[in-house]
Amino acid sequence: MEIFKIDDFEKDNAFLLSKFEILIGLVEQTKASNKSLEKELIGENHKNEVLQNQINTLIKNIGLLRFENSHLKERLEKEHRIIPQNFNIRNKIIKIVSDIEDKESKSEELKNIVEILIKEIEYCINQLEKK
Repeated sequence: MEIFKIDDFEKDNAFLLSKFEILIGLVEQTKASNKSLEKELIGENHKNEVLQNQINTLIKNIGLLRFENSHLKERLEKEHRIIPQNFNIRNKIIKIVSDIEDKESKSEELKNIVEILIKEIEYCINQLEKK
């Protein structure tokens, strides 16, 4: 019986061994590609987290803006109600002043008119403070 040599084995099976080498190369390439894809996935997950944080921040900002918007609408409604009142107050003051100019009032009447005027001014100040 002839001793089988390793060289003869390699030569006889060279074709199969070359295919194994190709498979080993493909496995290594697949492993490297897999690692690369894992790193890419980590990066994409990080981007997702950043975007989710931005979305959460925007949602909070929208809530705050909605609250501020409703507050401003309420304030605008109040001001629309106060404007006619201010107009009425202004007309009253003008009437008082014109009454003073038209009449030659005695000092007691003048004192009463000034007190009414002061009350009207205090009312206006209170209305302005409520804003």
